[in-house]
This record gives sequence, C-alpha cells and structure tokens, in this order.
Amino acid sequence: MFLSSAFIGFHLSKRFKRRIKILEDINELIISMKILIEAECPTVEELFSIMASQKRFDNFFIPKTAFLSPDYNKQIEVECNRNSILKDDEKRLFLGFINELGTAYLEGQISIINGYIKQFENQISKLRSEQNSKCRLYNSFGVLIGAFISIVLS
Repeated sequence: MFLSSAFIGFHLSKRFKRRIKILEDINELIISMKILIEAECPTVEELFSIMASQKRFDNFFIPKTAFLSPDYNKQIEVECNRNSILKDDEKRLFLGFINELGTAYLEGQISIINGYIKQFENQISKLRSEQNSKCRLYNSFGVLIGAFISIVLS
C-alpha cells in the first residue's frame, strides 16, 4: 500500500512535467508555423501539409492525421479534448489558435500568432516556476498518504 501511494505521487509529478512539455511543443509548433507563414504565405491546408512533410507533427500530442483531415478543425478539437493532461483553458487556447489560422491578411495573421506565442510562453513560465514546489508536494503527499495507510492498517 505504501508503494502504490508513493507511485501515485510520482505519477502526478510526472503528469505535471508532461503538461509543461506539451505546452512547449505547442509553442514550438506555433513558432514554426509563423516562420512558414512569413516565408511562404501558404493556405492553412498547405501549411499543415508542409508541417507534416517536415515531420513537425511527429511526437506531437495530436496525431498528424487530424491536421491533414479535410475537416481538420473538428478532428483537432476531438483529439485535443482526448488529452487529459492539459487543462481546459490550455486546450481552448490551442484550439483558438487553430481556428484563427487563415482568418486575416499576413500582417494580421503574424500579429495574432505573436499573441498566442506570448500567451503560451506566459503559461509555460508560470508552470515552470511552480514545477519544483508542486512536484515535491505531489511526491511527499504520496509518501505521506502511503505511510498513514500503512500505520492505520497495521
């Protein structure tokens, strides 16, 4: 019982770190898209196709097939909502970015993308500042609960 509780704390700590990693991956993807939009000014479908050919969607939390689907907005939303690690506001932020792609001229599009980059960077910074204390708390809490259960059961 002690070990299982300790592993729960370890699991929560690992999930928190994974959440930060996913947000970093999203931010890197957005920056890559911004660079492509500035350089080539593709349509959204062409942008996703270029990103897929460059293997930018490999190891991403949403499968490449969702981006290449004719109904990409719906597919990305379904896949994003399947992810239980991200918080709802982080999912909404990512989906908002996807839905705003291609809705403005080049200058407006770059401005919108810069706003999303800044929002993701702020969220990542906030989570990184909380990382050590939260991970330590999760691990300690798991061990303490395990010790308490062990004492009560013995």
